[in-house]
Amino acid sequence: MKEGMVIKSGDAAAEEMEKINRYTRREYKPEEVYTFSLILCDNEIDRDFERFSAAALSKLQELFLGKTCILDHERKSANQTARIYDTALEREESRITRAGEPYVRLTAKAYLPKTEKNRETVELIESGILKEVSISCAVKKSVCGICGKESCSHQKGREYGGKLCSRILEEPTDAYECSFVAVPAQREAGVRKSWKDPAGMADEGLEKLSAAGEQVTLTAEEARSLRDKLRTLTEQAVWGQGYQASLQADILKYSRLIQPEVPEDVMKTAIQHLSLEELTRLGKAYAMMTQRVLPLRPQLAPSEKTAKEETNGAYRI
Repeated sequence: MKEGMVIKSGDAAAEEMEKINRYTRREYKPEEVYTFSLILCDNEIDRDFERFSAAALSKLQELFLGKTCILDHERKSANQTARIYDTALEREESRITRAGEPYVRLTAKAYLPKTEKNRETVELIESGILKEVSISCAVKKSVCGICGKESCSHQKGREYGGKLCSRILEEPTDAYECSFVAVPAQREAGVRKSWKDPAGMADEGLEKLSAAGEQVTLTAEEARSLRDKLRTLTEQAVWGQGYQASLQADILKYSRLIQPEVPEDVMKTAIQHLSLEELTRLGKAYAMMTQRVLPLRPQLAPSEKTAKEETNGAYRI
């Protein structure tokens, strides 16, 4: 479970003000500030069969300092509600995750000024309406929890030798924001991960689609990344089909020259299901065979007669 939720709220303590005032333009007093504590994420396997490594959580502890809290991941200045001023790692050695590791979670403290505009936000936090949160961050790589490789044949969510396969999120490069959400994307928490490579997000969407039954829910970023990837793949497919047709035409041309006894329709059927790599290799082989059977005279080489006739031709009157 990636627990993302508010766990404590109230007025700022005097000892907290030094940390808070690092992010303010003027010195605020405890009675001017409302604070709350929250759990950002942990190293438990989530319902997408992904988890942060303990090292990744340690890096996120640094990256989330000073980051803003917003609503529903809408990144605009008017949507900012609070700012994170402190983070910590909490370890529970007696609690073991599904991956067989001691449980670690990343917690944070955030503040917002007590203003008329923020009164409703404070009330929603106090009443438990604004409770679940979701983070957005970038990680450099995701490795298999079974073999430790970035690319392998293991499928997350399946068991191998009694061990559940998950993807381990490692080497965070940035933390964007923490957001209050109505419906968390993750089980009980709603931790949302934004990838440095957009194609990685698209792959997540594809995996959800392939594993889904009649219905599947994608985040907005997964949907956008999936759309962009499908557009790119469509363009590449058009170019690939043109290249394939060109290779097939060359092979048929060579076949007519060096083996005219083979019917063309038979040759078309023979090469119809060859891969691009196979067509390329076959085309090169046929080109070499054609050059041996039908040697071509260099295009610019003059014949002997032409060479003699052209002697001193530049001076002919």
